[in-house]
Amino acid sequence: MTVFFVEKIMRRTLLQLIIWKGLSLEDAMKVVKRLNGLWRVIDAWPCYDPSNRVLQTIIGPNNIETVTKAAQKRNALVHGSGNEGQKVYKRLLPPLISALDDIKQKFEAEYGFYGWRGLTDSARNKLKR
Repeated sequence: MTVFFVEKIMRRTLLQLIIWKGLSLEDAMKVVKRLNGLWRVIDAWPCYDPSNRVLQTIIGPNNIETVTKAAQKRNALVHGSGNEGQKVYKRLLPPLISALDDIKQKFEAEYGFYGWRGLTDSARNKLKR
């Protein structure tokens, strides 16, 4: 479940960055919906970051590694190729929760937004869905 939350925070923060680049909420949502999977979100990040930085630069290599490793394990379990079950989650959950907290703090410090507040337009006016 935590991989879901991390990916959701990344997607919503990316959505906000896309809107700040000048796209409408509707168009930005279409862009984000086309980014299937965590790796596509990570790959798209430099296109919308105000300084064109890769996500690893913003959240740190340890957080990227923790999140991608957990996502790979989750995908393996979901698609039936992983058979370790709860043992994996007990091992991966503490560092993943720590990464989630760190990512939220880094997004808030960097962008003033980490995915759970309301979206704003490029002039920082609140958007309504």
